[in-house]
Amino acid sequence: MSVALSLQQRSPAIAVSRPGIEELFTSCVDFVWRNLYQLGVAEVDLEDQTQEVFLIAHRRYASWNGGHPRAWLYAIARRCASAYRRRGHRRYELCVYDVPENGMEPDPSERFDVNELDRALDGLEEGKRAVFILFEIEELPMREVAAAVGCPVQTAYARLYAARRELARALSEE
Repeated sequence: MSVALSLQQRSPAIAVSRPGIEELFTSCVDFVWRNLYQLGVAEVDLEDQTQEVFLIAHRRYASWNGGHPRAWLYAIARRCASAYRRRGHRRYELCVYDVPENGMEPDPSERFDVNELDRALDGLEEGKRAVFILFEIEELPMREVAAAVGCPVQTAYARLYAARRELARALSEE
């Protein structure tokens, strides 16, 4: 018995002290940042993903046993990075670092004078003009266009092709 008491006195139970969430953030934010970068998070998204890691850590803080804070945060960061990469195919934004000096290209509709287009459309035969306007401007399906002008679908396609060709020729001449 005396041996057991002396062992307990020499190695008392080590109490794990849990750092507060603020202390955890301050001491590990660089660690999380670096690991997210290594796990494939784009530089422009590192700040958001680091915040996500610490938001999850804050939500799960009560269930954490307090041991190995970096390992715990790494596990959260690994799952966040994995979710980030899975969502990557759904990203539609394009990061632009340098704004072009010449600005945007002009709207293609600004290249033509509206009066020129009206004159060119007026020069088309009525059937071709109707098919062109309904299909190209009103964006109706070709079956509806054909029904509206009272002709077979193949005829409507032929009229559309002819109208496009005549308009291109008329607009290039002016």
